[in-house]
Amino acid sequence: MTEKQLGPLVADLPDPEGARRFFQRFSAEHAREVRALLRDAGLLSDLLALAAWSPLLATTLLQHPEYVAWLARERLDVRVKTVEELSEELARFAFTRSQLDRHVLLARFRRRELLRIYLRDVRRTSDIVEITEEISNLADAVLLYALEQARFEMEKLHGTPLCTDERGRKRPASFVIVALGKLGSRELNYASDIDLVFLYSDEGETSGTGTRGAVTNREYFNRLAERILQLVGRAAGEGAAYRVDLRLRPYGRDGALGCSLSEAIRYYREKAHPWELQALIRARAAAGDASLYARFAEAVRARVYRTDETVDRALAHVRTAKQKIDRQHAREGNGFNVKLGRGGIREIEFIAQALQLAYGGRDAWLQAPHTLISLGRLADRGLITERERSSLSEAYLFLRMLEHRLQMEHGLQTHTVPEEVSRRELVARRMHFTGPDALARFDAALAEHTTNVHAAFKRVFNLQDDDGAARRVADARSPEPERSLTSATDPETKTLLFSAPIFAARLEEATHEEEVLCWLRDWSAASSNPRRALANIERVAASLAKFEGGVACDRKAIEELARLCGVSDVLSELIASNPSLIEATATPREAVLRRDHYALQRFAVHAESSWGGELSALRRTWARLLVEIGARDAAGELSLVESNRLQTSLAEASLANGLFVACREAKRRYGRLQAPPRLAIFGLGRLGSRGMDYGSDLDVVLVYDAASRSPVEALAADEAYVRLAEALVVALSSMTRDGYLYRVDMRLRPDGKKGALVVSDRAFIEYLRERASVWEWLAYVKLRAVAGDTEFGRRLEEAARRTIHESARRTEAAALREQARRIRERLEQERAERGVDIKFGRGGMLDVYFVVRFLQLRDDVRDQGDDRSTLRTIERLREAGALEESDAVALRRGYDLLRRLDHHLRLIVGRSTRLPTAGHPTLEDLARRLRFASANCLTDAIVSHMEAIRALYQRIIAS
Repeated sequence: MTEKQLGPLVADLPDPEGARRFFQRFSAEHAREVRALLRDAGLLSDLLALAAWSPLLATTLLQHPEYVAWLARERLDVRVKTVEELSEELARFAFTRSQLDRHVLLARFRRRELLRIYLRDVRRTSDIVEITEEISNLADAVLLYALEQARFEMEKLHGTPLCTDERGRKRPASFVIVALGKLGSRELNYASDIDLVFLYSDEGETSGTGTRGAVTNREYFNRLAERILQLVGRAAGEGAAYRVDLRLRPYGRDGALGCSLSEAIRYYREKAHPWELQALIRARAAAGDASLYARFAEAVRARVYRTDETVDRALAHVRTAKQKIDRQHAREGNGFNVKLGRGGIREIEFIAQALQLAYGGRDAWLQAPHTLISLGRLADRGLITERERSSLSEAYLFLRMLEHRLQMEHGLQTHTVPEEVSRRELVARRMHFTGPDALARFDAALAEHTTNVHAAFKRVFNLQDDDGAARRVADARSPEPERSLTSATDPETKTLLFSAPIFAARLEEATHEEEVLCWLRDWSAASSNPRRALANIERVAASLAKFEGGVACDRKAIEELARLCGVSDVLSELIASNPSLIEATATPREAVLRRDHYALQRFAVHAESSWGGELSALRRTWARLLVEIGARDAAGELSLVESNRLQTSLAEASLANGLFVACREAKRRYGRLQAPPRLAIFGLGRLGSRGMDYGSDLDVVLVYDAASRSPVEALAADEAYVRLAEALVVALSSMTRDGYLYRVDMRLRPDGKKGALVVSDRAFIEYLRERASVWEWLAYVKLRAVAGDTEFGRRLEEAARRTIHESARRTEAAALREQARRIRERLEQERAERGVDIKFGRGGMLDVYFVVRFLQLRDDVRDQGDDRSTLRTIERLREAGALEESDAVALRRGYDLLRRLDHHLRLIVGRSTRLPTAGHPTLEDLARRLRFASANCLTDAIVSHMEAIRALYQRIIAS
C-alpha cells in the first residue's frame, strides 16, 4: 500500500503518525498477514484505529500477528460476552496453547480479549457501562480458570478438603473468591487492580488421597489461594493477567490469605473498621461457591447497613476515608487525577456510598453496588436531586472514558491527565474532540464535569471549599518546572527521591518504541532486553505509586535497577512487591561476596519481640540479600559457582535463623527452654550439594539426639522436636505480607509423608540400614548437615553416609541398576514437560544425577570435602576409574551446559525446566547470556549434548 493510499485511512485518527508507523512496521514484519489485510478494508481500518488509540495494543498485534485473523471474526460482534462465553473462549485458547505456562496463557488471553473490547470502546459501538461489565466478566473468567487449575493441582497433592455437617457426615468444604472494589460492582477498568478476599466454608482435613497426604483445610485453602495468586498475578513477558490486591482481607496484610467463614463473620461483626465495612458495599462472588458468599453476605449485611446508623455518623466515616485519600494524593504533585482529584471519580463513588450507608439499613432498595444504579435510586428516594443525578452520571461516564484513554495508551495504572500541551491534545482527540479548538473544548468539558461533581460532594458532606483543592484542575494546566530523575536533591550524596509519579511521567514521554529504547539506553546501556526492561520497570513504577514517601536511592541504584529489569522477571517482581529493595541492586560485588548472611538475618530478627515481627524481619533481610546476589548475577559479575555458593549460604542462614525464631516461639509458649535443642538439619538435593538457585526448594530431613533432654520441660522429646519443626517450616514457608522464603520439602524423611516430621538419630540410622529403598539411597548419598547443632550433625552425617554406602555394597549391582532405571523412567513419564525438558526429559539433568549417584553407590565412591557438586563428583568418579575419560568429558560438558542454562532460565523467568520454543524472546536472552552466536546455535548444542547424555545413561543404567 502506498503512502497516498494509506493517507485517507489515517487522516481522521487521533494519532495518524502512530497508525502509519504501526502499518509500516507490521508490513515489514508480517507480509502474509498484510496481504490478507489489504483484501479487507474494514479490518485494516480497525487495526489502524487500535494503533492510533493504543500503542499498547499496537505492540500486541506486532507480537502476535495471528490475532488479526481472530479479530477479523470477532470485530463485528458488539455483544457483551458473559462469563460463561469467555470461559469457553479461554478453554479453547488454552487447548491450542498447551505449551504455555498457565500464568503466561492467562496474561495473553486477557490481552487478546482487550483488542476486541477496546475496539468497540473507541468505535463507540458499546457504552461505558457495557465496556466495564465485559472487562469485569473477563476478570471473572480468568479467576474461575485459575481456581479450577489450582484446585486440580491441590487435590492431586492432598485430596479433597472435607468437613463434618450437623449430622456428623463428611462432605466437601467449599471455597469462594470474593471480589471487592470495581470488580465487585462490575465496573472494572482496563488497568485496575482486582481487590479480592478468599473465603472457605469450614475447618477440617483433606481426604489424604493425593501424593502428599492429608493436611488441614486451613493449610489446603491457603495454599490454594497462593497458587491462584501465582496464576493470576505472576508477571510474564506481557505482564501479569492482573495485579491482585489483598489488603482488604480480614486483618489486612497481617491476615492469612484464606479465611474461614466463621472467622470472617466474626471479624466483620466485631473488629472491622468503618472503611472496611464500606468496601463490602461492592462485594460479590467472582468465582467458586456463590452460596458460600451468600451466607457470608447475609451474616454481615446488618453490620454494613445498620438500621440505627445516623446520617451524621455515616457521612463522617466516609469523609474521614476521603480526607485520608486527599492527604496521600497531595504528595503526588501536580496534574489532574481523574480518580482522586477534586471532582473526580472517587467523589462520585463516595457520594453514593455515604448515602447508602446512611439510609440503606432502613431501605434495602438502596443497597446497589453499581455506582450509576445507586445514583438513580438515591435520586428516586429524593436523597440527591434529579439535576445532581444527571450531572453526576454524565461526569462519571466522561471521567471513566478519560480514565480508559489514559490507561490504554501504555497499559499503566495511571489516572493523571498530562500537562504537556501536545500530549494533552492527543488525549483530547482520543476523547473524540476534533477541530482546531479540540483542546479548549476538552478542558472546558473536564472543568464543567469536575465542578458539578465537587458541588454535589460539598452539598452532601456539608463542606466548605478548600482553596488548594479548588485550584487543582486549573493548576493541572499551568506549566511547572521540569523535574528530572537525574537531578539530585542532595549535592553531597547525590540522592534523589525515586517516586512513582515522576518515574511514570518519564515513561509516558516515550510514546513509541524507538523513544523507549533510547530512554533505556540513557539509563542502562547494559540492559540486555529493553522490552523486558520496560515491562518490569512499569511494574515497579506502578508499585511505587502505592509506596508512601518514595524510595531514596542514588543514580547508580537506578541504573542497576534498569539493568536488572532487562534481565530478570523474577527479581523485578520481588522488587515491585517491595520497592525499598531498589537500593540493594547497587551493592558492589566485593560486598556481596563478603556478606555474612547468618549474622545479618540474626541481627534483624534479634531486634523483634513477636512472632510476626520476627518472620517479617527474616523475610525483609532475605529479600534484600537475594536481590544483592541477583543484581550482580544479572550484571554478569558472578560465576555460576559463586551464585550457587551465595544462595546456598543464604539458605543455610535462613534455616539457622528460622530455627532460632522457632525456639523463641517455643519459649513464648512453654516458658524457658530447659536445654538447647540438639537438632540437626540435613540438606538433600541442591541444598545438600551446595547448588541452591533461584526458586529452589529446601529438601531437608530433621533428626534429634535421642540421648539429650527434651528442650521443653512440659513435653516429651519427640513431641517437643515436632513442635519446633512445625514452627521452623512455618517460619520459612508461610506466606505473609512480606512474602515467603522457600518451599520446604520434607518428603524424603524416613517413611515419607507417613513418617514423623522429626526422628531420633537412632531411628534414622536404623531406617537407613533396615528399611530405606534404593531410590532413597540415591537421594541420601548427597546428605549434608546444613544447620542446627553442627557438631552433632556432622557426626551423624558421617554415620549416615557410611551406612548408605555399606548397604549399597551388600546389594547386587544389577539390583541397584534396575531400581535406578525404574525410578528415572517414572520421573520422566510423570514430570517431563512437552518440548525440550532440560531436567526431566531424555538426556536431561536427571540422567546425569542418576548415572553419577548410581556409580557412587556401585563403586563406593564417597563424597569428600566441601565440594560435593555434580561436576566435582564426575571428576572423582573418573579418578576412581568408575568412569572412562571420554564418558566423564561427555557428562561434564553436557551437564555444565544444562546447569548454566537452568541457572539463567531461573534468573530470567523463574523456575522452569522447559526450554522456550524457537522464536521466543527468552530463548534469545538465554543464547546471549550463554554467549552463543544465536538461539539456533544454543538449541543445536543442547540437543547434541542431551543426546550424548542419554546414550551414556542407556549404556550405564538402562542396558
